[in-house]
Amino acid sequence: MTNPQHADATGEDDPTQIVLRSVRLSAAPYLPPPVLNAIHITDSYLHVNHASFSSTYCHSEPSVSMLSALFSAYVVLRLIQGLQFWWTSTTKRSTAHLSGEEDAVLSGLSQNNKKRTDNKSAQDDDMPSFDETVVLCGASGAGKTALLHCLRTETDGDSCQPPMTTTSLVANVAYMNVTSSDNADEETKHETEAVRLVDYPGHPSLSTKLTSLLLPDQTARVVFTVDATKPVTDGVAILYKSILTNNQVRKAWKASGKTLSILIVCTKEDDKKAKNHKRMKIQIRNELDRLRKVDSAMEDVTGNGSTPMSIAKGKTIDLDDLGPDMPVLHFVETGLGIQGGDNGLKAVREFVRT
Repeated sequence: MTNPQHADATGEDDPTQIVLRSVRLSAAPYLPPPVLNAIHITDSYLHVNHASFSSTYCHSEPSVSMLSALFSAYVVLRLIQGLQFWWTSTTKRSTAHLSGEEDAVLSGLSQNNKKRTDNKSAQDDDMPSFDETVVLCGASGAGKTALLHCLRTETDGDSCQPPMTTTSLVANVAYMNVTSSDNADEETKHETEAVRLVDYPGHPSLSTKLTSLLLPDQTARVVFTVDATKPVTDGVAILYKSILTNNQVRKAWKASGKTLSILIVCTKEDDKKAKNHKRMKIQIRNELDRLRKVDSAMEDVTGNGSTPMSIAKGKTIDLDDLGPDMPVLHFVETGLGIQGGDNGLKAVREFVRT
């Protein structure tokens, strides 16, 4: 007969050990020899030098136990991050300090009549009239909301301390004051005119709705933010698919006889890990070239709603001249944490006003 105490000590009846051993034996045929060798060395070392620890806490399968623990920790971490994102996106607005209104993603943004004539409340009276709309867009976390806060401030200086922001799933609206004309009549002389700023969320699920804001009857210019501390892949994908190759956007601007101006703002330049705008420009060009080549390889596929960029064979994209009927790109870098120097806000304000 088997001694129960001996069975418990060796772990022969331990269900966890049986599962871990089954996992190791099932995965072994698919693992490369160096990995199998590393597992063998690790298990041998722990069995010889730390037998008590190996049998008590690792169920005599140290390598599989540790890998399982790391995988479980990763799954829990991703679950917590997903819950945190869901909570912040459904219960908070990143720019609640800008306005008390809780609009839907595009609620109230499609009004062509930009002059307010109603007198519903004092809050309505405080909302300025505006002649133009400038859209701020880009990937999530690229600094759009912080830039929106700084642009809406009354001061025209470079100093700005934006509040903490969180990911938002709604378009946020603010207004940047513009000096009224001295030739205005007495009734409108003291009225404050403004440029409306629309901060469109960068969540991938909302990218399809961005197109309707980029048409010439909706916006005058576009400010596109790119995080200078991170890879440009996500941001350039939005720029390429939603603007540069989007059929609806390109045809509308061509029909209007106008040219869309886009200011690409390389944000967070005050961070030590940030790349300057010249290096960012090279990376953006390379990523656009990569996406263009993918489109060219799939040119026989129809119905994708895009028009690939026309570039001569063997040439790369020239960001200073994208070609006829294409947007004009401008570049600037901003670092809102820069004190006592040029943080780039002045150049952004000038672009928004002109």
